[in-house]
Amino acid sequence: MQDALQVTKDLADNCRSKGTAFRLGAVLKDVLDRFLPDDLHIRCNGRIRVAITRLSWRPRGLLVDQFDSKEDVISAVITSSFIPGYLAPRPATFFRNRLCIDGGLTLFMPPTSASETVRICAFPASRLGLEGIGISPDCNPENRANPRQLFNWALEPAEDEVLDKLYELGYQDAAVWADQRPVELIVKNEQPLPVTD
Repeated sequence: MQDALQVTKDLADNCRSKGTAFRLGAVLKDVLDRFLPDDLHIRCNGRIRVAITRLSWRPRGLLVDQFDSKEDVISAVITSSFIPGYLAPRPATFFRNRLCIDGGLTLFMPPTSASETVRICAFPASRLGLEGIGISPDCNPENRANPRQLFNWALEPAEDEVLDKLYELGYQDAAVWADQRPVELIVKNEQPLPVTD
C-alpha cells in the first residue's frame, strides 16, 4: 500500500506541475504501466470486474472480467474512468475497438457474482443516496472529510500532506468497517484454521 501511495503522489505531482485537464488519461496510463506487474491480467481474470459504458444508439453498460494482457486491464481501467473531455481532449475513448466512456454512467455500482462483495466509495455514500456501500467515510465518525473538497481533489490533486491524510482516513474507515464484522474462523475437526492476510 505504501508503494501505491507513493505512485499516487508521483501522479499528483505531475498533474500539479503540468496540469490535469485533457492529459490525465495519458499520465495515468503511464503510471499504471510502470507500477503494475506484467502478469496483471492473469491475476485479475475472473477476480475483478470493470464497468464500462459502450456508446451506440443508446449507452449500454458492460462488465469486463476477462483480460488478454496487462495493457488490456489498464485500458479497461482508464475507459471505466473516462470522463468525456477531462481524461483526454475528446468526448470518448476506444476499448476493444468500441467507442466507450466511464462505466459509472450505466453501472455506478456493478453487480457481482461473488458470495460476498465489499463495495468501497471514496465519498460519503449516505449523502449520495447509495445503498450497499461497505466502506466509505460514513463508516468512521472521526472522518470529517468534506464531500465537496473530496470531489475537488478527485479533479485537481491535493498536496502530499493532504494525500497522506486521505490515505490515513481511508485506512481508518476500512478498520472501523472490519472491526464491526469479525472474521469467522472456519472450523475443521474442531481446530480453527489460521487467518492470514
